[in-house]
Amino acid sequence: MASRVSEDPEGSRITYVKGDLFACPKTDSLAHCISEDCRMGAGIAVLFKKKFGGVQELLNQREF
Repeated sequence: MASRVSEDPEGSRITYVKGDLFACPKTDSLAHCISEDCRMGAGIAVLFKKKFGGVQELLNQREF
């Protein structure tokens, strides 16, 4: 994997890593915001849904 670090004058630091997001170590965490309907029908959300599932669990957590 290739990486590049960018730091601004105020000290904020961002590390850009190019590689397979889903091949990261198990000690790393992945997060992705989704819409309330949990459809996850486009973009990277589709990959998250296929890899991790759990959509019904999320739907069950909704309060009515």
